[in-house]
Amino acid sequence: MPTPDEMTETVRRYTEAHTAGDVEAIAALFAPDAVLADPVDAPEHHGRDAVRAFFATTHASLDSMELRATGPVRAVGQWAAVPLRARSHIAGSVYEVDIIDVFTFGEDGLITDMRAYWTAADIRVVEV
Repeated sequence: MPTPDEMTETVRRYTEAHTAGDVEAIAALFAPDAVLADPVDAPEHHGRDAVRAFFATTHASLDSMELRATGPVRAVGQWAAVPLRARSHIAGSVYEVDIIDVFTFGEDGLITDMRAYWTAADIRVVEV
């Protein structure tokens, strides 16, 4: 089982990979049979290939995105939760959304499940 420090490091790598637009680095953090729900009430994506495809489509729709933690990672047992802010640049406008991501980790330290808690109503325009 990964330690809290290891889970925190994985979350750090996850945010850095998003900010870099590195879909392969994001996908590499997930187990081959991982499940992703982003947002949590959307249809789930099953398997690393589906996770990769989801994030590739997401990043292709953006000019750029910065994802950063806005508070500490809370890691206990096999779970970690973290408040995040995504700042996206799309066609000259800037949007932000505050998110809470909840990760479940496998024995090997890979993410086996990730749930992103946010809705479209949470998105705000910060620059036009």
